[in-house]
Amino acid sequence: MKVSRFAKKPSLPVIIACSVFIIVSCFAYFLALDRVQLQVDGKTLTFRTIKPTVKAVLAERKILLNPGDMVVPDVNTPITENLHIQVTRAFPVFIKTANGKFEYYTVERSVRDVLLSANVAFDEDDRISPGLDQVVKANQEIEVVDVSSKVLTTVVPLKAATEYRRDTNLEKGTQKVIQQGEDGLAERQIKVVYENGREKKRIVIAEKILKPRVNTIIALGIKPIIRVLETSRGSYRYYDVKVMDATAYSPGPESCGVYAKYGRTYTGKKAGFGLVAVDPRVIKLGTKLYIEGYGLAEAADIGAAIKGNRIDLCFETYREAIMFGRKKVKVYILSE
Repeated sequence: MKVSRFAKKPSLPVIIACSVFIIVSCFAYFLALDRVQLQVDGKTLTFRTIKPTVKAVLAERKILLNPGDMVVPDVNTPITENLHIQVTRAFPVFIKTANGKFEYYTVERSVRDVLLSANVAFDEDDRISPGLDQVVKANQEIEVVDVSSKVLTTVVPLKAATEYRRDTNLEKGTQKVIQQGEDGLAERQIKVVYENGREKKRIVIAEKILKPRVNTIIALGIKPIIRVLETSRGSYRYYDVKVMDATAYSPGPESCGVYAKYGRTYTGKKAGFGLVAVDPRVIKLGTKLYIEGYGLAEAADIGAAIKGNRIDLCFETYREAIMFGRKKVKVYILSE
C-alpha cells in the first residue's frame, strides 16, 4: 500500500503522553532494582538487580556452585535492598571408615559437622581423629574407627605356681616337695573390645574364685655338706672345694713394689706364708682354706688383678714365689 507523503503527524499531546509513559516506566524499573553485594572467589561485587532470589542472582552473574559450596544466606532467600551474599568455596577432605575411604567436599567447619553433613554415623565410643571439635583443612584425612564391645563370662583355670624356700636342715644341692600344688578355677567377666569389627583387646572387669589354687612349695637345701680331707699333714673338714688359678707373691718390693714398706694384708695381718689374696665375692675374707700343694691358709688379702676364680699365695721369699709359678689348684673351704 502506498503511503501518502501527506500523512498526518502525531499530535503534540500524543508525543507528550508517550514521553511521560517512558519516563514513568524507567523510574518504576529503577525503583524495582535492589542494591546487592556479592563476595565470591576473592572478589566483592556491588550491583543492582531485579532478580527475586539469591539463586537467580547467582545465575544472572553466572556463578556456578560446586558440591559442598556454602552460600549465605540460603539460595532461596528473597532479594532485599543492600543484601550481602557470600559464596564460600568447598575443598576436599578424605573420610576413612570401616567401609573404606572417600572424598568429600566441605568448607571450614568442625569434624563433627563434616561427619554429620556426610551422613557418617558415629557415637561417643568411636575413636575419631582428629578430634570432633577440630576445624578441618583442605586435603585433611578424617578417620572414624568404629569401637564396640561386649562382655563374656567364662571359666578359666588358675595355674598353680611354684615357691622355693631355703631350708637349713637340708643338705646343699638337695630339695624336697613340702606341698603339692593344685590348679584352681575362676569365673571371669571379660570385656572384648572391637575396632571396625575386629577384636582389639580383652579386659578382665570382674573375677570370682570358684576354686582357690594351691601353689607347690619346694624346700631347697643350703646346709653345707661336711666332708673329710685326708692329707699327709692331717685331716681337715671341708664343705666346698674349688679349682682355681693360683699365682704367688712375696711381701718384698719385688712383688709388692712401694706397698712392701707396709708389709700388711688388706685385713691388717702381717704378710707371710699362709695368707692368700682372693676375690671377696668368691671367697669371704677370713675363711680358712686348705690349698693343694701349699697347705693351710687364710683368705686375708685382696688384689687389683685377683678377680673371679683366682687366688694369690704368699711365700716368704721372692725365689719361692717364682718357683711356684702359676698353676691350677684345688682350694678346700674348711668348716669352722
